[in-house]
Amino acid sequence: MATLLKSIKGNTVCADAKVFPSPEGGWIDIHNLTNRGWKSILTKLDGIEYRKLYQTRHTFITLALDNKMDVKDVAKLVGNSPEVIHRHYAGQSRKIVVPDF
Repeated sequence: MATLLKSIKGNTVCADAKVFPSPEGGWIDIHNLTNRGWKSILTKLDGIEYRKLYQTRHTFITLALDNKMDVKDVAKLVGNSPEVIHRHYAGQSRKIVVPDF
């Protein structure tokens, strides 16, 4: 993914630039993307149960935490507070291990 993003990176980059803009340069219409792209791709993949596009966010957060990414960094990436990440994700995905004393 990093290679792809670097290959499409423009010469002038600003913080407000969209990574995947619509053909007109604006925001991508989520309903259009869901119906024309997401659903059609998932139906062609064997053994992949349909999931809403938004569920990829939950998967990303859970995998980031499972791979020891700092909660503050995850929160910043997804636009939440660390408290929200703890309440909705970290508390559900943490494996509690009792240490040997």
